[in-house]
Amino acid sequence: MTDQNAALISCAQRLFPLAALYLGSLSGGRAAVTETIAAVRKQSPDAWEDEVLPRLLRLCQTRAPEGMDEQDFPDDPALEPLRPLLKLPPGSRCYLALSLCDISPEDAASARGISPEELAKKTEKAVRQLKFMCSGEPPQTETLRASLQHLPWHDSDTEALLAAASVTENTAPAEQDTQPIAGEIRRITRPEHGGKTVALPLWGIVLGLVCMLLAFGGLLFFALRSPKPAQMQEPPAHAEYEPEEIRRFQEYLTIAAAQKKAAEYAGAPEAELLFLSTKLKPEELPPRCEVTVCGANKKLTEYALNAKTGELLAKRELPAEKLPNTAKWVPAAEMRQAALRCTGLTDALYLKEKLGSSGEGGYYKYELLDANGTVYEMEFDAMSGMLMKYSAEEPVREEYTNIIPPEYAKQQALNRAGVADASQVVFTKVKQDGGVYLIAFTLDDGTQYLTELNAENGAVNTVDVRPVSADMTNAVGVIEAKNRAEAMAGLTKDQPAEYTKAKIERSNGAYVYELAFETPDYTYEISVNTETGAIVKYRAWTK
Repeated sequence: MTDQNAALISCAQRLFPLAALYLGSLSGGRAAVTETIAAVRKQSPDAWEDEVLPRLLRLCQTRAPEGMDEQDFPDDPALEPLRPLLKLPPGSRCYLALSLCDISPEDAASARGISPEELAKKTEKAVRQLKFMCSGEPPQTETLRASLQHLPWHDSDTEALLAAASVTENTAPAEQDTQPIAGEIRRITRPEHGGKTVALPLWGIVLGLVCMLLAFGGLLFFALRSPKPAQMQEPPAHAEYEPEEIRRFQEYLTIAAAQKKAAEYAGAPEAELLFLSTKLKPEELPPRCEVTVCGANKKLTEYALNAKTGELLAKRELPAEKLPNTAKWVPAAEMRQAALRCTGLTDALYLKEKLGSSGEGGYYKYELLDANGTVYEMEFDAMSGMLMKYSAEEPVREEYTNIIPPEYAKQQALNRAGVADASQVVFTKVKQDGGVYLIAFTLDDGTQYLTELNAENGAVNTVDVRPVSADMTNAVGVIEAKNRAEAMAGLTKDQPAEYTKAKIERSNGAYVYELAFETPDYTYEISVNTETGAIVKYRAWTK
């Protein structure tokens, strides 16, 4: 084994526990580590080890789930101490994992872009959350570190790592994965355009020449036999669209055509200009294409063009701003194709292309529109071409015929948060709005969830989690506070109460549960001390 391969394996095994805990998935951790090391090696062959950790954290941040399906963790007693960590929000999992893995505080803070002092505070907060989750008795740090050693890194993982690193460096463009992304976010990389010297035997060269001559003769024979050959028709590139939709896409300037027009008005070659933003606005009259250009003098100019004819509609100077260094970036033309592959389509209308700085690197952002009205948004790392963010928003429909029941939507939201018992949460919103359900609920520890689901199939679209930052070690819990509030209001179990608020707030130097709920006749607002359970505020009024 070479020293380079040994360094790759050592780095992967050191970072694998971090990625596995952050993502809450062993398979996801292996994939993230493998993809990150392969991409960074390609970008910086000589200094790749210094860039792996920050790149890995950025990748995990885009993929980390809010809740965790523990089925991906083996049923191994040695891993049991780690299971409480999997219930924490992603940010808390990240800081705890950084403190437990073989990573210095200085390197961890630098990779997160914060100071060591801020890192220590965030880690302490995560420990408090873990302590509350474990009823005041979290696993000891040494126990957790020992358990991390049992996370399995197999020989097959090593083979996959070495193969990915090798493919990243040596694979030709034709061998790259060109299949559309469907259901998951893949890595999109730009192959290096390096040549190889291949030795061929003399008989192989002669055989190749003979085949070429025979092929040329065959083509010449058929051409002479057909004095008026019919022109070959290319297969339709947009077979899934209706013809009028194809024409609608073809009405507008492409990104490349709009930038070419802007370069003409700027009076400079395209190669000397930096196109920071190109936006298509088909809803305006006339349809506009706005191109922001940086010239050799570092001045920014925005050109507003007619999106159909390319005619100059307006021109204005923009304030100076920090410009990205694009010397090592993947060319924009390649990223446009990568964005299209992400949609799984063969054609789409490009609404936006934007370049920007992000720390020491940069990004490309794209918005695409398909013939059905779905808007796709993507963000790529500009230097590696890695896909960092992806979303697809379908148009709002007028009618929805297969709406799932609210109880099923509530259960789907609980499943996404990893909550098994519905009696241990307080629902504060269950609202269907067109094709989505908005489900909000509060856990017994005070953590608030807001989940958006597809109203027809129950699929989770987004999850927003707001953990409690205060130390709630001695808290009575939201459920107990709810029971005391309802008892104060004189409600029985048979009287339904619809909650609109259940959260922890600080009031007069103490933490309280702020509860708001309604019955058919009254509206209540009640505050309960988090430690004593005493009612500190009570209001009730008729509707």
